[in-house]
Amino acid sequence: MIEADPGNPLLLGNYARFLKEVEGDAARAREYCERAIVANPSDADALALYAGLVWETTRDADRAGAYFNRAVQAAPDDW
Repeated sequence: MIEADPGNPLLLGNYARFLKEVEGDAARAREYCERAIVANPSDADALALYAGLVWETTRDADRAGAYFNRAVQAAPDDW
């Protein structure tokens, strides 16, 4: 499906979540999440997922925090 619509942020974000939660592949999940954010920089779900993936894979608190803050700014009523 992604091959048919490689710029679809919903597909990319959902696949990133699948890779993380089902396959346990945080590194690949991060790649797809990055693509989702490029496709839609204001997608709060993708930003929050990416924040968690950054923390999980690199333990970079500053970078993870920056993405989480972007997620909160993108959808302040969701938090």
